Amino acid sequence: MYEKLFEPIKIGNLELKNRLVVPAMSTLTATDDGAATEQFIAYLERKAKGGWGLIVTEYYGVAPNVGFFPRMLGIWNDELVENHKEVTRRVHVAGSKIAAQISHSGRETFIGVSDENLVAPSPYKDVSGTKKPRELSRDEIKEIISQYGDTAYNLKRAGFDAVEIYAAHGYLISNFLSKYSNRRIDEYGGCLENRMRFLLEIISDVRQKVGDDFPIMVRISTKEFVPGGLSIGETRVIAKKLEESGVDCIDCSQGIFTVSNNIVEPMQMDNAVFVDISEEIKKVVSIPVMCAGRINEACIAETILDTHKADLIGMGRASLADPDFPTKVKEGRLDEIRYCIGCVQGCIGGNMRGENCHCLVNPEINREFKLKDELASERKKVVVVGSGPAGLETAIVARRRGHDVTVLEKDNKPGGTWNIACLPLHKGELITFTKWQVDECKRLGVEIQYNTNGTVDLIDSMKPDEVIIATGCKPFIPPIPGSDAPNVVMANDVLQQNVTFGKNVVVLGGGSVGVETGEYMSFCGSDVTIVEMRENILIGLERETYLMLTQSVKDRNIHVYTNSKVMSIGENTVTLQRKSHEIVLEEVDTVVVAAGSKSVNDLVEPLKVLNYHVQVVGDAKQVRNGLPAVYEGYMAGYSI
Repeated sequence: MYEKLFEPIKIGNLELKNRLVVPAMSTLTATDDGAATEQFIAYLERKAKGGWGLIVTEYYGVAPNVGFFPRMLGIWNDELVENHKEVTRRVHVAGSKIAAQISHSGRETFIGVSDENLVAPSPYKDVSGTKKPRELSRDEIKEIISQYGDTAYNLKRAGFDAVEIYAAHGYLISNFLSKYSNRRIDEYGGCLENRMRFLLEIISDVRQKVGDDFPIMVRISTKEFVPGGLSIGETRVIAKKLEESGVDCIDCSQGIFTVSNNIVEPMQMDNAVFVDISEEIKKVVSIPVMCAGRINEACIAETILDTHKADLIGMGRASLADPDFPTKVKEGRLDEIRYCIGCVQGCIGGNMRGENCHCLVNPEINREFKLKDELASERKKVVVVGSGPAGLETAIVARRRGHDVTVLEKDNKPGGTWNIACLPLHKGELITFTKWQVDECKRLGVEIQYNTNGTVDLIDSMKPDEVIIATGCKPFIPPIPGSDAPNVVMANDVLQQNVTFGKNVVVLGGGSVGVETGEYMSFCGSDVTIVEMRENILIGLERETYLMLTQSVKDRNIHVYTNSKVMSIGENTVTLQRKSHEIVLEEVDTVVVAAGSKSVNDLVEPLKVLNYHVQVVGDAKQVRNGLPAVYEGYMAGYSI
C-alpha cells in the first residue's frame, strides 16, 4: 500500500528514504539572537522520529533583523554554528534528513521587526503592507547576495544536508522576480531575464561557497495570484533557468502575503489545490519537483506521485496534526492518523498573533520539550461530562496517564456543537477530528455512556476523584422586540436542516457562524442580508479564512450592514439603526439569529458544594474557537 510514497529519491547526492517532506513553517521558537532553543530542537526531533524523509526548517535570516517575524533563526557567527550543530545531530539520530531554508524578508515584515532592513527592489509597499520600503542600491544587492552564500556555507558547517533558497511568497527574492513588485530600470529590472538575475547570482554565490556536493533547493511562488504577478508562463522559464544554474530541486508554492490564503490554504480551499501547477513545472525540468498545499491524506499524496504531478510531497500542516503520519501510513494504521482540518487557527494564525506555532487537533506539537509521556503517580477515577472536542481530549489524555475515565454524553452520538460546526460549506473535514478522538477512546478503553444526562445525583453516585465539565454552550437570543416571532429561527437549526427558510433572509450577526450560515443559505438559493453591530464582519477570524469568506460574500452578492443595530423584527420587516438613521428591510421571509453563544456550566457550583474537584474546559468555560478549547481539555487531563 502506498508504495510510491516510500520509494527512495535523490536530491543531488542526498538520498531520502521516502517522498514525504515537512516544508518550512515558522514556529517563533528561536532566541532573539537566532539560536535554536530546546523547544525548537525537540519539535524537529519529534517529527524525525515520525518517519519523514526530509525536514526543511523555517527560514534562517541571512543577516540579523531581516525576518518577517522578530524571532528568526540565524547562523552568522561561529557560536551559532555550534549551536545549530545540535539541531542536525538530533534530527539525524532520530532518522531524518534536514535542510535549512535561507531568506531575507525584504518589504514583508511584521510587528516588532526593525525597519533597518525594510528594503525592496523598488520603493513601494505591498497593498497589505504598512510601511514603504527603501530601494536597494547595486552595492547593497551585491552584499545581500554574498550573505546568502555565507549563510549556506555556515549551514553546511553545522551539518545540514541541504539548503533551500526562499524565493517565494513576496519576500525579497520574489520581489525581484515579479513585475508586480519590481519597477527597477537597471540590470535587475524590466524583462524576466533581468528580474531573474538576483536569484541566479545568489545561486551562483551559494554554489561557489558550499561546493558541488551540497544540494541546493529553491522554493518559488509558481503563481502569485495578484494582478501583474508571476504567471505559470514565467515560472516555467524560471524553473528551466534554475536547473541550468545547478539547482537540485524546485519546491513549488504559490501566492504572496497579500493573498496568503494561497500560501496557507484554509479549509475553504480544495485538497491538493495546486498540484496541476507543479505538474507544469515538472514538464520542463528533470530535477525533482516538490508540491504542497492542503495535501493531508496518503491516498491523495500517492496519486500525485502516481500521476507524475510531482516527485516529493510537502505536508507541512499534516506533520503538525500528526508527526507520526509517515510511520502510521507505512504500517497501515490509517485510522490512527490525526488529519489536518485546515482551520489555520494554531499554525499561521498563532504566528500572526506572535505565538508559537501550534495545532488544534494536536496540542502536543511545539510543546514536546515540556509535555512528558508518563503515568500519573496515583490512579484516579475521572468523570467527564460532555463529549465535544474538549471533553474527549480530556478523556484521552487522562486515560493515557493511567486513570479510569468515563464520559457522560446526553445525546446519542459524540461531538457536541462540533457536529454543527462541520455543517457549513467547505467544513466537512472537521468531522475527521471527532472520528479520531472517538477511535482513540476505543483504543485506550475510555467508556462513553450515550443518552446519559450528567446530573449531580448521577455524578455523586459514581464517586469520582475528578470531574471535568465540558458541557459546551448554547446559542444566545438577544432581547429584540419580535425575536419570538414564528419567522425567527436559529442559525444552528438552519445548518442542521431542522427548519425551513424563505427566499429573502436576514441574518443577525456577522461573525463566522452568521457568515457561514448566510453563505449556506445563499448556496441554497436565498437572497441574504447580514446585519452586524460592529464595524466589520468576521472580526478576529484568521486572515486566510477571512479572505476566503469575505470573497464568498462578494461573489454571492450577500448584502452586509455593519455598525447596525437591530431595533425590532416585524412580520415581514427588520428595522435597523445605523448611526442616527433608521433603515427598514422589507419583504423579509426569515430572520436567522447568529448572535453568539453562552456557556453551559450549571453543574459546577453544585458539585463544588459536594466537595468534588471540578475543572471546566472548552466552551463551558468560555465560548471561543476550537484551538484553546482542545488545549484546555488536554491540559485538564494532563494535570490529573
